[in-house]
Amino acid sequence: MTGGGPVTLLTGATGFLGSALAARLLGQGRTVRCVVRGATADERTHRLRAALRVTEARGAPGAEGISPAEWERVEVVPGDLSQERLGLPHGRFEALGDGVTDIVHCGARVNMVLPYGALHGPNVRATEELLGLAEARGARFAHVSSMAAVAHRLTGEPFELLDPVSGGYGQSKWSADRLVSVAHQEKRVRAVILRPGRVTADSRTGRSNADDLMERVIRMCAALGAAPRLGARVRLSPVDWVARLMIRLAGDDASLGRAYHVVSDRSTPWSSVPAALRAAGYAVDELPYADWRSLAVTAGRDDADMARVAHALPADGLVLDDRAASRPARARRDLAEGFPEPPEPEALLRSTFAAWRRTGQLPAPHGSSVGAPGGVGRLHGPDGSSADAPHDAGRAPAPHGSPVGAPRPGHGGDR
Repeated sequence: MTGGGPVTLLTGATGFLGSALAARLLGQGRTVRCVVRGATADERTHRLRAALRVTEARGAPGAEGISPAEWERVEVVPGDLSQERLGLPHGRFEALGDGVTDIVHCGARVNMVLPYGALHGPNVRATEELLGLAEARGARFAHVSSMAAVAHRLTGEPFELLDPVSGGYGQSKWSADRLVSVAHQEKRVRAVILRPGRVTADSRTGRSNADDLMERVIRMCAALGAAPRLGARVRLSPVDWVARLMIRLAGDDASLGRAYHVVSDRSTPWSSVPAALRAAGYAVDELPYADWRSLAVTAGRDDADMARVAHALPADGLVLDDRAASRPARARRDLAEGFPEPPEPEALLRSTFAAWRRTGQLPAPHGSSVGAPGGVGRLHGPDGSSADAPHDAGRAPAPHGSPVGAPRPGHGGDR
């Protein structure tokens, strides 16, 4: 690979959000040095090319991914966040910072079950080591944290978190968040903290997070021909919008020493979801939640992917947004007219369903009502594959009470 222009060191580039950040950085003309886990150079390159979707169709309607010319500005370097110094000898670790002007640390192990100790290495120690690298090189440090690090009772967007949180993942992100804020306050690095919540499907292409429960539930509603009645609201923060806002903030000197909640401030009632499915041609009845959950569990007896979703459903109802009060208030204020407006939820639902149809993530409307013969379609994954066999490779363990491979019901997976 040949580089040119400013160099950004990026972790988490093979993840859902990290790959969108990489594409956004490349679109700015940057060279992006991506830390990728893998036993061989070929394996690392293959994983990253797949995540970035290198394509000749860049810029075509509905196309996604990066162009071959942009790929020429990608540097693939080895590194494993779970290992000390990312698993590298001292000299090779230090060399990661050669020529780097910015570090965007998006990598983390997202797991809502494991205790703090099991997540300390990839989520806390790795952050501390990368902060040291930024200090040694004088590089700006953008830390992609999580709303899970923020206590529910907190208001505002504090740079320094003091109130403790529960759960191993939230605690690990809280600790990493603290390391970053202290390093900035001690003038060892120049840092900005970015806290996403649930990150949803790309507004242009419909590419979605394979582990996100809410989007799996929506696709299940189309396949079942039924949706639950919920009093909840749905907040959609598409990954392309999240990446755009993050990179805008990460590159702004005025953002240094501040923390930002990177979530949309637009939401819609859950009832808009079945309404949008019906508008797209799906015959979707609305049932009490308990009845709908029973229908989903029954359908899961013949469909492995439906079973994983069904058994991740809580018995007492779905909470789709446990951060309803959070807003991107500081980003709106600081960026003013430069703030990228998030898409309107209803329009986003329509465009996302159309994209899912094109990519095979939604079955074709069958027009059957609940209980009619053939009324249950097959649930498809983000790559368009059907669920004839489990697709569990590389996923984080499911929450307590869910089978391995079940989607995570948390904030949507910020990696």
